[in-house]
Amino acid sequence: MRLRPILGLLAVFALVTMFGWWLSTTSINRLLFGEAGWNYAFHTVFILVPVPFLLLDWSRAESYGVTLKHWRSDLQLGVALVALLFVPGLLADFLLGELELAPQVASRGILNTLLFLAVFVAVAEEFLYRGFFQGEFNRVLGRPCTLRRAKFGVGLFVTSLLFGIAHLLNPFNPLRDQYSLDWIGFAATTALALLLGLVRERTGGLIAVSLVHLGVLLFVRLFVVTPYSGSALILAWLVSLGVLLRYILGRREAAEPA
Repeated sequence: MRLRPILGLLAVFALVTMFGWWLSTTSINRLLFGEAGWNYAFHTVFILVPVPFLLLDWSRAESYGVTLKHWRSDLQLGVALVALLFVPGLLADFLLGELELAPQVASRGILNTLLFLAVFVAVAEEFLYRGFFQGEFNRVLGRPCTLRRAKFGVGLFVTSLLFGIAHLLNPFNPLRDQYSLDWIGFAATTALALLLGLVRERTGGLIAVSLVHLGVLLFVRLFVVTPYSGSALILAWLVSLGVLLRYILGRREAAEPA
Protein backbone atom coordinates (compact mmCIF):
# COMPACT_ATOMS: atom_id res chain seq x y z
CA MET A 1 0.00 0.00 0.00
CA ARG A 2 1.55 3.29 -1.10
CA LEU A 3 -0.29 5.61 1.27
CA ARG A 4 1.39 4.34 4.44
CA PRO A 5 5.03 4.94 3.39
CA ILE A 6 4.09 8.32 1.89
CA LEU A 7 2.47 9.39 5.16
CA GLY A 8 5.51 8.07 7.01
CA LEU A 9 7.85 10.24 4.94
CA LEU A 10 5.65 13.30 5.46
CA ALA A 11 5.68 12.54 9.19
CA VAL A 12 9.51 12.49 9.14
CA PHE A 13 9.49 15.91 7.48
CA ALA A 14 7.02 17.24 10.07
CA LEU A 15 9.04 15.84 12.98
CA VAL A 16 12.28 17.38 11.68
CA THR A 17 10.51 20.74 11.32
CA MET A 18 8.99 20.60 14.81
CA PHE A 19 12.31 19.52 16.28
CA GLY A 20 13.84 22.66 14.81
CA TRP A 21 11.09 24.78 16.43
CA TRP A 22 11.70 23.14 19.79
CA LEU A 23 15.50 23.32 19.54
CA SER A 24 15.38 27.08 18.95
CA THR A 25 13.78 27.52 22.40
CA THR A 26 16.44 25.54 24.29
CA SER A 27 19.71 26.46 25.93
CA ILE A 28 21.50 24.18 23.43
CA ASN A 29 20.50 26.50 20.62
CA ARG A 30 21.56 29.59 22.55
CA LEU A 31 24.89 27.95 23.45
CA LEU A 32 25.65 27.01 19.84
CA PHE A 33 24.76 30.43 18.49
CA GLY A 34 26.83 31.99 21.23
CA GLU A 35 29.87 29.75 20.86
CA ALA A 36 29.81 28.35 17.32
CA GLY A 37 27.82 31.11 15.70
CA TRP A 38 25.74 28.75 13.54
CA ASN A 39 23.05 26.19 14.30
CA TYR A 40 25.11 23.03 13.95
CA ALA A 41 22.75 20.94 16.10
CA PHE A 42 19.67 21.27 13.90
CA HIS A 43 21.55 20.69 10.65
CA THR A 44 23.25 17.62 12.11
CA VAL A 45 19.77 16.07 12.23
CA PHE A 46 19.62 16.30 8.44
CA ILE A 47 22.59 13.94 8.27
CA LEU A 48 21.32 11.61 11.00
CA VAL A 49 17.76 11.06 9.71
CA PRO A 50 18.71 8.76 6.78
CA VAL A 51 21.27 6.78 8.79
CA PRO A 52 18.86 4.28 10.47
CA PHE A 53 17.32 3.46 7.08
CA LEU A 54 20.77 2.78 5.65
CA LEU A 55 21.76 0.65 8.64
CA LEU A 56 18.62 -1.44 8.22
CA ASP A 57 19.12 -1.85 4.48
CA TRP A 58 22.41 -0.74 2.95
CA SER A 59 21.09 -1.55 -0.52
CA ARG A 60 19.24 1.79 -0.29
CA ALA A 61 22.56 3.67 -0.34
CA GLU A 62 22.73 4.12 -4.10
CA SER A 63 19.09 5.19 -4.27
CA TYR A 64 20.02 7.87 -1.70
CA GLY A 65 22.81 9.11 -3.97
CA VAL A 66 25.56 7.58 -1.83
CA THR A 67 27.67 6.47 -4.76
CA LEU A 68 30.92 7.37 -6.47
CA LYS A 69 29.83 6.33 -9.95
CA HIS A 70 30.91 8.97 -12.47
CA TRP A 71 32.41 10.97 -9.59
CA ARG A 72 35.04 12.68 -11.78
CA SER A 73 32.57 14.14 -14.26
CA ASP A 74 30.14 15.03 -11.46
CA LEU A 75 32.93 16.76 -9.55
CA GLN A 76 33.98 18.69 -12.63
CA LEU A 77 30.40 19.78 -13.27
CA GLY A 78 29.93 20.86 -9.65
CA VAL A 79 33.20 22.81 -9.43
CA ALA A 80 32.51 24.56 -12.75
CA LEU A 81 29.05 25.62 -11.57
CA VAL A 82 30.33 26.79 -8.18
CA ALA A 83 32.79 29.05 -10.00
CA LEU A 84 30.11 30.20 -12.41
CA LEU A 85 27.65 31.06 -9.63
CA PHE A 86 30.13 32.54 -7.18
CA VAL A 87 32.84 34.35 -9.16
CA PRO A 88 30.85 36.81 -11.37
CA GLY A 89 29.06 38.51 -8.48
CA LEU A 90 32.24 38.57 -6.42
CA LEU A 91 34.20 40.08 -9.31
CA ALA A 92 31.49 42.67 -10.05
CA ASP A 93 31.49 43.97 -6.48
CA PHE A 94 35.30 43.87 -6.25
CA LEU A 95 35.81 45.91 -9.43
CA LEU A 96 33.19 48.45 -8.33
CA GLY A 97 34.59 48.72 -4.80
CA GLU A 98 31.41 47.31 -3.24
CA LEU A 99 32.77 44.00 -1.93
CA GLU A 100 31.86 43.55 1.75
CA LEU A 101 31.63 40.53 4.01
CA ALA A 102 28.15 39.85 5.38
CA PRO A 103 27.86 40.98 9.04
CA GLN A 104 27.17 37.42 10.20
CA VAL A 105 30.36 36.16 8.55
CA ALA A 106 32.45 38.98 9.99
CA SER A 107 31.22 38.19 13.51
CA ARG A 108 31.28 34.39 13.27
CA GLY A 109 34.47 33.87 11.26
CA ILE A 110 34.93 32.94 7.63
CA LEU A 111 36.34 29.43 8.26
CA ASN A 112 33.53 28.62 10.68
CA THR A 113 31.02 29.90 8.11
CA LEU A 114 32.58 27.90 5.26
CA LEU A 115 32.50 24.70 7.34
CA PHE A 116 28.88 25.25 8.26
CA LEU A 117 27.74 26.10 4.73
CA ALA A 118 29.68 23.31 3.02
CA VAL A 119 29.04 20.38 5.36
CA PHE A 120 26.05 21.21 7.54
CA VAL A 121 23.94 23.01 4.93
CA ALA A 122 24.91 22.02 1.38
CA VAL A 123 25.87 18.37 1.98
CA ALA A 124 23.43 17.80 4.85
CA GLU A 125 20.40 19.27 3.06
CA GLU A 126 21.20 17.40 -0.15
CA PHE A 127 21.61 14.14 1.77
CA LEU A 128 18.22 14.63 3.45
CA TYR A 129 16.21 15.99 0.51
CA ARG A 130 17.76 14.83 -2.78
CA GLY A 131 19.12 11.72 -1.07
CA PHE A 132 16.68 10.40 1.53
CA PHE A 133 13.35 11.99 0.61
CA GLN A 134 13.72 11.85 -3.16
CA GLY A 135 15.16 8.34 -2.97
CA GLU A 136 12.34 7.07 -0.77
CA PHE A 137 9.58 8.75 -2.77
CA ASN A 138 11.12 7.26 -5.93
CA ARG A 139 11.12 3.83 -4.31
CA VAL A 140 7.44 4.13 -3.38
CA LEU A 141 6.09 5.98 -6.42
CA GLY A 142 8.54 4.93 -9.11
CA ARG A 143 10.21 6.98 -11.86
CA PRO A 144 7.96 6.54 -14.88
CA CYS A 145 8.93 9.79 -16.64
CA THR A 146 12.00 10.36 -18.79
CA LEU A 147 13.57 13.64 -19.88
CA ARG A 148 15.97 12.28 -22.46
CA ARG A 149 18.20 10.20 -20.17
CA ALA A 150 17.08 11.56 -16.81
CA LYS A 151 14.42 9.29 -15.29
CA PHE A 152 12.17 10.85 -12.66
CA GLY A 153 8.74 10.63 -11.07
CA VAL A 154 6.36 12.34 -8.67
CA GLY A 155 9.04 12.08 -5.98
CA LEU A 156 11.00 14.86 -7.70
CA PHE A 157 8.08 17.29 -7.33
CA VAL A 158 7.08 16.23 -3.80
CA THR A 159 10.66 16.55 -2.58
CA SER A 160 11.05 19.97 -4.22
CA LEU A 161 7.83 21.13 -2.58
CA LEU A 162 9.00 19.93 0.84
CA PHE A 163 12.31 21.73 0.34
CA GLY A 164 10.42 24.92 -0.52
CA ILE A 165 8.09 24.54 2.46
CA ALA A 166 11.07 24.10 4.79
CA HIS A 167 12.39 27.48 3.61
CA LEU A 168 8.93 29.03 3.66
CA LEU A 169 8.83 28.18 7.37
CA ASN A 170 12.30 29.57 8.16
CA PRO A 171 10.90 32.62 10.02
CA PHE A 172 7.91 30.65 11.38
CA ASN A 173 7.96 29.18 14.88
CA PRO A 174 4.73 28.94 16.92
CA LEU A 175 6.72 28.06 20.04
CA ARG A 176 8.25 31.54 19.92
CA ASP A 177 5.12 33.35 18.68
CA GLN A 178 6.70 33.88 15.26
CA TYR A 179 4.22 33.52 12.41
CA SER A 180 5.95 35.12 9.41
CA LEU A 181 6.35 33.17 6.16
CA ASP A 182 9.07 33.60 3.54
CA TRP A 183 7.14 33.32 0.25
CA ILE A 184 10.03 34.62 -1.86
CA GLY A 185 12.29 32.03 -0.30
CA PHE A 186 9.65 29.37 -0.98
CA ALA A 187 9.44 30.22 -4.68
CA ALA A 188 13.21 30.47 -5.13
CA THR A 189 14.11 27.29 -3.26
CA THR A 190 11.32 25.23 -4.84
CA ALA A 191 12.57 26.22 -8.30
CA LEU A 192 16.16 25.48 -7.26
CA ALA A 193 15.08 22.12 -5.83
CA LEU A 194 13.43 21.09 -9.09
CA LEU A 195 16.64 21.78 -10.96
CA LEU A 196 18.81 20.07 -8.34
CA GLY A 197 16.43 17.13 -8.30
CA LEU A 198 16.77 16.67 -12.05
CA VAL A 199 20.56 16.85 -11.79
CA ARG A 200 20.37 14.29 -8.97
CA GLU A 201 18.35 11.95 -11.20
CA ARG A 202 20.73 12.51 -14.11
CA THR A 203 23.94 11.86 -12.18
CA GLY A 204 22.64 9.29 -9.70
CA GLY A 205 24.71 10.88 -6.92
CA LEU A 206 24.93 13.88 -4.61
CA ILE A 207 28.35 15.31 -5.55
CA ALA A 208 27.22 17.72 -8.25
CA VAL A 209 24.05 18.89 -6.48
CA SER A 210 25.91 19.50 -3.22
CA LEU A 211 28.47 21.65 -5.00
CA VAL A 212 25.80 23.64 -6.88
CA HIS A 213 23.99 24.17 -3.58
CA LEU A 214 27.25 25.35 -2.04
CA GLY A 215 27.82 27.77 -4.90
CA VAL A 216 24.51 29.46 -4.20
CA LEU A 217 25.21 29.59 -0.47
CA LEU A 218 28.68 31.08 -0.92
CA PHE A 219 27.24 33.95 -2.89
CA VAL A 220 24.23 34.83 -0.75
CA ARG A 221 25.75 34.13 2.67
CA LEU A 222 29.41 35.21 2.53
CA PHE A 223 29.02 38.70 1.11
CA VAL A 224 26.54 41.55 1.11
CA VAL A 225 24.47 41.20 -2.09
CA THR A 226 24.45 44.50 -3.99
CA PRO A 227 22.50 45.46 -7.14
CA TYR A 228 25.68 44.79 -9.13
CA SER A 229 26.39 41.34 -7.74
CA GLY A 230 22.67 40.53 -7.80
CA SER A 231 22.54 41.29 -11.51
CA ALA A 232 25.66 39.19 -12.07
CA LEU A 233 24.03 36.32 -10.17
CA ILE A 234 20.93 36.45 -12.37
CA LEU A 235 23.09 36.26 -15.50
CA ALA A 236 25.17 33.48 -13.96
CA TRP A 237 22.01 31.52 -13.18
CA LEU A 238 20.81 31.82 -16.77
CA VAL A 239 24.13 30.47 -18.02
CA SER A 240 24.13 27.77 -15.31
CA LEU A 241 20.63 26.73 -16.29
CA GLY A 242 21.81 26.23 -19.85
CA VAL A 243 24.83 24.21 -18.69
CA LEU A 244 22.70 22.02 -16.41
CA LEU A 245 20.01 21.40 -19.01
CA ARG A 246 22.65 20.46 -21.57
CA TYR A 247 24.16 18.08 -19.03
CA ILE A 248 20.76 16.60 -18.14
CA LEU A 249 19.90 16.11 -21.80
CA GLY A 250 23.37 14.87 -22.70
CA ARG A 251 24.47 11.53 -24.07
CA ARG A 252 26.00 9.88 -21.04
CA GLU A 253 23.91 7.10 -19.58
CA ALA A 254 22.31 8.08 -16.31
CA ALA A 255 23.28 6.14 -13.23
CA GLU A 256 20.51 3.76 -12.25
CA PRO A 257 19.76 3.99 -8.53
CA ALA A 258 19.05 0.64 -6.93
